Amino acid sequence: MVKKKINYLIYTCLLFILGIFFVNAKVAIEVANDLVVVKPDFTTIGIHYNTSTNFNSAINIETYGSLTGNRGYVSLKNGSYYFWSRTTNNNYDLTGPLTITKSCNNDNPKLNQTGTFTLERCFILEKGSSTAYPDGSPGTIASCASGYKLTEQKKITDGCASGLSFPNGIKRRYCKVVMSYTCTKTDTGNNNPQPVAAPSLSGLSVSSGSLSPGFSSGTKSYKVTVAADVSSIKVNATPANGSSFVSGYGSRTVNLNYGSNKIQVRVKNSAGTVATYVIEVVRTDNRSNVNTISNLTISEGTLSPAFSSNVNNYNVTVPNETTSIKLDATLTDNTSKFADGFGPKEYTLQEGTNQLYIKVVSQKGNTNVYNITVIRETTPTRCTTEVNKLALLKQIDLSVDIDNLEIDQIEDFSPNVFTYENIKVPYQVTNLSVNAYVNEEGDTVTVEGAEDLEVNVPREIKITVKSKDCPNFTNVYTLNVTRQPQKVLGTNPDLEGITIDDHDEFEFEYSKSEYSLILKKNETSLGINLDKVEEETECVISGNENLEHGSEITIKCTSEDGEQSSEYVITIDGVEKGTNTFLIVILVILIVLVLIYLILRLLGYRIYFNFSAIGAFFRGMGEKAKDTFDK
Repeated sequence: MVKKKINYLIYTCLLFILGIFFVNAKVAIEVANDLVVVKPDFTTIGIHYNTSTNFNSAINIETYGSLTGNRGYVSLKNGSYYFWSRTTNNNYDLTGPLTITKSCNNDNPKLNQTGTFTLERCFILEKGSSTAYPDGSPGTIASCASGYKLTEQKKITDGCASGLSFPNGIKRRYCKVVMSYTCTKTDTGNNNPQPVAAPSLSGLSVSSGSLSPGFSSGTKSYKVTVAADVSSIKVNATPANGSSFVSGYGSRTVNLNYGSNKIQVRVKNSAGTVATYVIEVVRTDNRSNVNTISNLTISEGTLSPAFSSNVNNYNVTVPNETTSIKLDATLTDNTSKFADGFGPKEYTLQEGTNQLYIKVVSQKGNTNVYNITVIRETTPTRCTTEVNKLALLKQIDLSVDIDNLEIDQIEDFSPNVFTYENIKVPYQVTNLSVNAYVNEEGDTVTVEGAEDLEVNVPREIKITVKSKDCPNFTNVYTLNVTRQPQKVLGTNPDLEGITIDDHDEFEFEYSKSEYSLILKKNETSLGINLDKVEEETECVISGNENLEHGSEITIKCTSEDGEQSSEYVITIDGVEKGTNTFLIVILVILIVLVLIYLILRLLGYRIYFNFSAIGAFFRGMGEKAKDTFDK
């Protein structure tokens, strides 16, 4: 009992200290060039920043960056910043000032210049755009002296052209550009002309649908959705004063494909600076995707297996005297069509194996191939009599060149099944190694389509097997493989329940990590059942064997991402004592004898006892009782 009270006091103090830490936790910050990484405690639900301590004008970090888990990301130019982290109890903790020096600078103007000079400037590149635009007006940081005018400005080094990445969901990146300016003497009296204005549009619209968001000169990216029957769209654009269209990128009519179409409108100023506006036009695709046939017939022989719309591979054997064969097929959907050269027609047969194809293209453009393998009998005899044993595989193994990454195998592989659907590989796999083992030594194998896999884009991997004994005979195995999206790993290692077999008195509490338990008699291990917050959490139970008073059972759980862990301890405080049935029976007999003796005495009977025999009896009983309690 004393131990339990001490443990409770320690646990309460830890919670108090931990609570103080969470309430007063500050933002921890790292700087990598222009990217600021903010690492608050796990109670943070928002981060704001400003160049002053005025929270009312502070910017939510998610406006230009992101808040992912316990980390925030934002791209900033050089300067001093203050950060606030908003916790779950709506406290705002201030950290700063933080000085950023590794990004870009607009704070060192060069004014009243003559000749040629260079200047570092900040440009902004937005996610999804290929062109950066300047941060702030150039006239405030570069100007010519009296009697001089700006005659040239150009980029010397462009930090925006190196393919900036946008990690962790940030929406824009600052990048450094070094500009060269030239101020030449003028006789026009224009002593201090302003630099050329940045290129921009003053108007932008489309003939179908509407821009989202609505047009604003400073917004470079838009989206428009149009109906399926809209095959083209007219883009109407108006350049701002001082700007003109880049050739081929002005107002025009653009033909639309189904799905996403990205249209660029590009304008430039007299200094040659280019700004790009991007309109993504999504044309709704309601075309049919049916690409099957409802019937397939041949002029000679018999299809094996019998035709089914969903079966793509067939074998036909014809006598050697059959020199040609005609295939006839009926489309399931009249909006589909046969691929050029692969519809119903008559084929000339060579001796041995002839691979014929019916290819159906859906209205949407997806192709389905029916493979008809026609065997024209020839010598050797097995090329016609054992066709089902030729050019076969006995096994297909899939592997990747990535350490510790396991992928699913084709568990239901059968040599005479040539199509395998719904094979999924993890996101990390871009190139798949297909190891095909031939059924007959000497047969050759070629594999196509196993490289450069795309996420969520089904890929047909073709494995062509060519018979050694019958060179004209081949079989094609098709693996339909899809690369899965990137999986977000779980981060919570906690349990939301623990139960123990035959111990209904055990109660789990979510915020409690230490427990005690009394063992049942003869119990040396416990049946422990865990209820995890996240199913992928890995838990290891140790110390659950040869249990006795003082034993400790440890349950350690690790989150799926391996970053977080939690631990629970069950201490054995003792073992239940058993009861001795024999002793209980003796006690009951003694009580009954005493009652009988008292009743007989009340009735007037005299009763005599052999006390020496009784003493010997009880001494024996005492020794048995002592042995019982000693156990």
